[in-house]
Amino acid sequence: MKKLHLGSMRSTISSALSFAMTFGMVVNTPIYAQTLTSQSTPLDHLKAAPRPVFKKGNTLLPLTQAHCGLSKETYIELANYWGYGLPIQSADLAQVAKANPGRYQLVAEVGEVYRFYDNYDGRYSYLPKLPPNTWLRDKNGKIILNGGRPIVSPAAPNEAFQIIGDYYGKLIGQLERTAGQPMKVINNQGESGLWLLLDNDPEVLFGQDPQVKADFNNSGLNDWFAYISRNKARQEGVLKQKLFSNLQSTPGYFWYQEQYGTERGRWAGWPWYMFKYENFLDSNRKPIVSNYTAPEMYFNFHNSGWTGVEYNTGVPWDALTQALNNISGAIGLGQKYTYPWISMGWEGYAGQPISSPDTFMGMMKAYYTAGAVGSVGGYFVCSGPLWEALNYNKPIGATTPTLIRQLTIQGHAHALFSHLEEYLRKGDLLPGPKLHPYQSWTNILPAMEFPAEGQTQQLQGRWGPVTVPTARVLARKIVGEDRWLVTAWANVGNDRDVKVKIDNRLGTLTLRARKAGSVYVVKLVNGLPQLTLIDSDAMNPTKFLSP
Repeated sequence: MKKLHLGSMRSTISSALSFAMTFGMVVNTPIYAQTLTSQSTPLDHLKAAPRPVFKKGNTLLPLTQAHCGLSKETYIELANYWGYGLPIQSADLAQVAKANPGRYQLVAEVGEVYRFYDNYDGRYSYLPKLPPNTWLRDKNGKIILNGGRPIVSPAAPNEAFQIIGDYYGKLIGQLERTAGQPMKVINNQGESGLWLLLDNDPEVLFGQDPQVKADFNNSGLNDWFAYISRNKARQEGVLKQKLFSNLQSTPGYFWYQEQYGTERGRWAGWPWYMFKYENFLDSNRKPIVSNYTAPEMYFNFHNSGWTGVEYNTGVPWDALTQALNNISGAIGLGQKYTYPWISMGWEGYAGQPISSPDTFMGMMKAYYTAGAVGSVGGYFVCSGPLWEALNYNKPIGATTPTLIRQLTIQGHAHALFSHLEEYLRKGDLLPGPKLHPYQSWTNILPAMEFPAEGQTQQLQGRWGPVTVPTARVLARKIVGEDRWLVTAWANVGNDRDVKVKIDNRLGTLTLRARKAGSVYVVKLVNGLPQLTLIDSDAMNPTKFLSP
């Protein structure tokens, strides 16, 4: 192990020997050591990567994927060695699962639901029809169109969503029966149905429909945003439950973009752009739709990457600040875990950069420390030679494709936290000493991170300089015990030592903040802090861990 240089006189470092005794030690190398050439395929690149080591018996959810396709063999390799569920809607993977009882965790997705809602005029004859009162209508009973598309009514009857849920449930249920084992995760791609139409006044827009106006008046609510959110949760919840009625299992379910809000409070107009998460929980704070929040975190897409500010509002706009806003708000409502849709970037779009692998790894370690128990890997190149190579496993060259690199990083981070699951299940994310900067027209929340001493820079916003962090430190603590999980990430700049105060009894800790993140277990031993670096190889973090 690399020697660490910790400045605190009160700190002690576990030796490599005690580290090995505590967690077990193996050396993890690529199983298929090979030279990558111009004729190498995406699967060759995946097999050439060092495989992660998962803790046996862990209960993290399987990783899932949201992209435009990989080869059958690549899906199987990911499911065998990288922590991914087997997507039984692809190729004939349900038959693969059937031939290997108990080997795979089955996953599926609900997609293109928008076709049901666009089918008001019967354009998709193969789909079952929805009831006439599914759509928003004017006082004369005519369907109201927005950009040529109908608007789903907040008062649409449960029957509409039961029809949709039954359609997908029958498809997935048949695959589940073919596979002969239960589903583990179903993702709903979302982006369909009842929606907030940006800057439109919801009362003016939805109030055009006399049925909706009457339903609102009888709802007991005086807030149109809450009314729309509550009905969105009702509709998606009915769809899910009907889908589940066709299954032999009750899988985890994640509807894309269900969240407290990565940008909630960033500016005063946020209610026009996101549903109110409070209305997606029942009176006992039990989720109605998704098991956990499922926000988007795509590098430099609706955020400024790993650092930066939103110029007009003058607040940090980086992906981790956004993620912690969602997590902090959800924790306040009793929801401590998250299952985000993530991407390190994709080719083909002007101004859409791709993250460096190490800083993406650092972000993933921070996200898991904050409460992620899995993730959905997003990538959106859906045509052209690159897509063909990925989808059909054609030669792609000696440079590892972005998607394959991303999926391996997700797998490594997932494996690392399979060894640290106790800190997720029995621990809480600590709030830190500061408040989150997103405070406009919403509850003011804890920042959920600890400032590293002197690790800031100033960036220009519309109203003047804005101070943003250049190193991030997050910490979880086991409830009732003096054990912490601490992650330090150099989101800006090179690897370096940083100082941070997490608990008075620990004094000032000196941590090695790396671009790829550093994950420590911290304990109090005879009144002194004992630090153990778990991921000594930052990019192969389970290299020295055993199952």
